[in-house]
Amino acid sequence: MDKSRETIGGMFDRIAPSYDLLNKVLSLYLDVLWRKKALKHLAVKDDEQVLDIATGTGDLALEALKTGGACRVCGLDFSEEMMRAAAAKRDRLGLRNRYLLVAGDALRMPFKERSFDGAMVAFGVRNMPDVGGFFREAHRILRDGGRLAVLELSLPANPFIRECYLLYFKKFLPHIGGLLSGRSTAYHYLRDSVLDFYAPRQVEELLCNSGFTVLRSIPLSFGVCHLYLAEKPSS
Repeated sequence: MDKSRETIGGMFDRIAPSYDLLNKVLSLYLDVLWRKKALKHLAVKDDEQVLDIATGTGDLALEALKTGGACRVCGLDFSEEMMRAAAAKRDRLGLRNRYLLVAGDALRMPFKERSFDGAMVAFGVRNMPDVGGFFREAHRILRDGGRLAVLELSLPANPFIRECYLLYFKKFLPHIGGLLSGRSTAYHYLRDSVLDFYAPRQVEELLCNSGFTVLRSIPLSFGVCHLYLAEKPSS
């Protein structure tokens, strides 16, 4: 599966206009609840500097600005069209001074060590060609004691729920996504990227091997999504 910056960035540029609608339709609006859950555990405080990696159209960042007091968020992405959509939403809400958008690669982030109090990423880790390398970069840019919240799609552990989910995921999701977006290839990629991604236990191991302490590992909605909360230990 090609996960080069050019391929992934181009794919998200093409689906940006329909991305928000399809997220909600395909997840039955559960993605909204998942983001709220992640931010509750990340517990962003007033005046903290938070990095939203693979910020996309900005839903997680904007939710953090609503719930995180006077925090500031920097959104990192390499899809110009996704960031353009995020900027439009930000500006409509009058949050230009609190939500900065930066073009960049999550595997080579353009930030100094210990730049952020917290970091978060929603549904972007499985698109990275080197997940361990990404976690090491996230560890590098966090201050001591900083937390990383990761939301990612996963496969349910319960055999019955897993089979029902796989039926929907393999047979219906690519067709619905293609019909509404006109980009069926992107939603076949979504299906395959989830099926090929690490199991939760393996993600936890990658986090630990990258220097993090895993504080929480929580299956959401019967395991179709997973929340990981990790902390960079103080020196």
